[in-house]
Amino acid sequence: VDDIEAVDLDDRGRELRLHPAAGPAGANANFVARPADPAAPWLIRTFERGVEGETLACGTGTVAAAVAVAAAGEASLPVAFTSRGGSLLGVTGVIHESQVRDAWLAGEGRLVFEGQLSGI
Repeated sequence: VDDIEAVDLDDRGRELRLHPAAGPAGANANFVARPADPAAPWLIRTFERGVEGETLACGTGTVAAAVAVAAAGEASLPVAFTSRGGSLLGVTGVIHESQVRDAWLAGEGRLVFEGQLSGI
């Protein structure tokens, strides 16, 4: 997308998440934008199924986005992304004959919630 902040993730994300092509279970929807500075990380936002809203980061979505921008010739692996939560996520791997091999995701792990469930 041209302006990642202008994306109405609730509407557009839900529309793509529930698109018939995604099958009955649906899918996550990731939106990426090229940074103004070519040396800066790409920007990524994710509408996640199950949450039914935007999440701060999505590892599998980031790997998928890296593969998509690399396959489209927009970037070469490794590719770095900044997630909505501010984390820097890096994806590396090998593309051979239009197939990705050995994809790796690197980034910060952070505890964002701690709780206890009872009565289950």
